[in-house]
Amino acid sequence: MTLEELNNTKPELKGCICLNQRQTAEIIGVCSSTLDNWRKIGLGPNYKKIDSGKKGRVLYPKTAIIEWLSNTIQTA
Repeated sequence: MTLEELNNTKPELKGCICLNQRQTAEIIGVCSSTLDNWRKIGLGPNYKKIDSGKKGRVLYPKTAIIEWLSNTIQTA
């Protein structure tokens, strides 16, 4: 997937540099809770945490999502 393909998938997100957890989960095709669990065990796309602690906001750069998707193995 390219940045252009990602932006075409969700045109309303075209101007965004980063996506939140819900948006990222939707693009990847998993539940938000799955993405949360992956993050806790070190899987999934790279992310940025804004503020520390439990209330900190997690953002996923679009480039990290694209890179992660390009490195996953797809089966038939």
